[in-house]
Amino acid sequence: MYGIDVYIQITYNTCMSKTINISLPEDLVKKIDMLAKGEYASRSDFIRETLVRRIKGQRIVDAWGDEGEWESVADFREINAGGVPAEDVLQALQKLTKQTD
Repeated sequence: MYGIDVYIQITYNTCMSKTINISLPEDLVKKIDMLAKGEYASRSDFIRETLVRRIKGQRIVDAWGDEGEWESVADFREINAGGVPAEDVLQALQKLTKQTD
C-alpha cells in the first residue's frame, strides 16, 4: 500500500500536470535521454525532477558528498576504447602518481 506522500504525488501528477512544448538542441536532448536512461526515468520525469531541484536550490550530491564536478586526469579510452585490463589501469595511475610527487 502506498503512503500518504506517494498518494499525494500521484494525485498531483495526475491532476495538476500541464503539458508544455520547448525547443532544445539535439545534442542536449541526447544527453538528457542518456542521463534519464541511467536513472530508469522517462525524459519528462528527468526534466521535471531536475527543474524542481533547481527551483528548490538543491544540488545532486553523490554518496561521497561530491557534486559531480570531476577533473579528468587519465582517459583510458586512449589505451583501449573497448575496455582496459585492471593492470593497465594500475600502471597508468602509478605513472600519474609519480608525476604529481
